[in-house]
Amino acid sequence: MEKLDLRVQKTYRSLIDAFEKLLVEKEFEKILVTELCDAAMIRRPTFYSHFLDKYDFFTFFIRHKMNLIFDNVFKDLDQKSADEAYHFFILVFEQLLNQPDNLLELIFSVQIKSDIITELEGIQDYGQKMLKKRVNIGKNHGNTAIVNDYKSQIIMGITIKSVYWYKNNKNNISKEDMTKLYEETLEKLW
Repeated sequence: MEKLDLRVQKTYRSLIDAFEKLLVEKEFEKILVTELCDAAMIRRPTFYSHFLDKYDFFTFFIRHKMNLIFDNVFKDLDQKSADEAYHFFILVFEQLLNQPDNLLELIFSVQIKSDIITELEGIQDYGQKMLKKRVNIGKNHGNTAIVNDYKSQIIMGITIKSVYWYKNNKNNISKEDMTKLYEETLEKLW
């Protein structure tokens, strides 16, 4: 979380923790602001002083989760020096595989039903923005900006689809084998 007043940080932390627990028990659409506030031990007026409604909070929640994922990836990247872009995608993939199934189901369903929350950037768009700030992808051909934009879009799409495929087929393949399969696929595209 960015540098905020300590009370605001505690409020956000309580809401995030409560929301994650509620997601284990029920679908997003069935979670009421009242029960989220009760679980977070905050008052409804406090909730509404920060968020318009549960969809606004959900947008905040997803951005927070994505920031955590990318922060972890960039921290791990700093420990690697070889091919930064290649390792970036592998680390993002591994971070996504480690997210709870219900959270990924929710994120992917929002991706599919993007008209529900128009302000929420897609994971792919978010990943591309983060990527453009940090890495150049592979070999350069002509216009570097266009090539990197194209490659990052294709690879982020494959990354997301691979996570989704794994979540639906995890009884048939181990996480380690899935990561190897993803790396092999990425190497072919590189």
